[in-house]
Amino acid sequence: MLSSVKSFAIAFAVGIIIFGLIGYFAAPQIKSLTDGFLTPQDEETGEAQEYVVPEVPEANKGIVNKNVKFPAHKSFTLLLVGSDYQPDVFSDYRISVQNTADPEQLAAHGRHYKADVIMLVRYNADTGVAMFSAVPASLMVTAAGIQMRLCDVLERKNISYFSDLVAGITGMPIDYYICCRIALFDQIIDRLGGIKYDVPQDMYYQDEEERIITPGASRDPIPILDGNGNPVLDELGNPKTIPPGKAFTINLKRGIQVLDGEKATWVLRYNGYANGFVGRRETVVGFFRSFFEQFAREENRAMLSGIVSLLNTSPSADTNMTPSDFEDLADTILAYSKYEKTNATFPCTVSGSGDSERVSFSRNTVYSVYEKYKLQ
Repeated sequence: MLSSVKSFAIAFAVGIIIFGLIGYFAAPQIKSLTDGFLTPQDEETGEAQEYVVPEVPEANKGIVNKNVKFPAHKSFTLLLVGSDYQPDVFSDYRISVQNTADPEQLAAHGRHYKADVIMLVRYNADTGVAMFSAVPASLMVTAAGIQMRLCDVLERKNISYFSDLVAGITGMPIDYYICCRIALFDQIIDRLGGIKYDVPQDMYYQDEEERIITPGASRDPIPILDGNGNPVLDELGNPKTIPPGKAFTINLKRGIQVLDGEKATWVLRYNGYANGFVGRRETVVGFFRSFFEQFAREENRAMLSGIVSLLNTSPSADTNMTPSDFEDLADTILAYSKYEKTNATFPCTVSGSGDSERVSFSRNTVYSVYEKYKLQ
């Protein structure tokens, strides 16, 4: 009896040792297998998806790389969002998003407050690469349990939430964001003296429904009344009216030209490409690369610093990049000409066009595109 107990104890101890060794050496392989099993499969899907937002590390935090190309620079990722919200220009918005915190109070019809342009800019001091990537505004996502296009998230949530959502979609931690309305972007381009840009094709668009309200005009003809509330008549006996505003019009010719602020916004807003989002993506990326090419230079340091200050004080912008942040990053930003430039194409499937355009994507495929640009 004693002998059998002794044998069992010896066998048990040996088993513990063997399984411990197996667990130690096999754990990485088992984890690899379970990770592949538990993560979504890499396949296209039209279903909206909501992701866990990755933790955003501080620039260069924890990086150990003896081959850093720009050791004095700080790597960072910037999200640029162009909003088409223009309450002083267009009068047919839904209830002003500034006047209600309850999205359910917004009227069912009318113009929406959207993120019209969504751009990621990544400076990687480790590799010496500056990456540009346009994210589709019509990307189908789930925000706060509601399926919608990515561009419509701003109307229900703030820019911080929007930035976190883009970070979750791309797997690219975002250090800074700048959300700028069209009117302010117009002013910024004019302050910079315009931008030289090669317009890729003739751009013409006119919409009678999108009335621009100029001084002395209105969304629709409004009868002019006298002090007694009676219509004022002209010399022919017809009621006088305040005329309607002019139709919103984009009218640009193809070719290299210097664009003022208004025309620069036309380039970014135009969406009449035969290939839909693909054409717009190329134009938007090309525009911002031209912007950095011309203005991310040492001689523009003071001017760009002033623009960052403007973004921090204007009600038409929202940013978490402070003037102090800009000073910390200025040496990196202004060294743009020394960096290798590349475009990262957001992998997706596009269906429909115009207002009915919808973009679907695969999480794993998107992650694989941006993985090499993240901090390692």
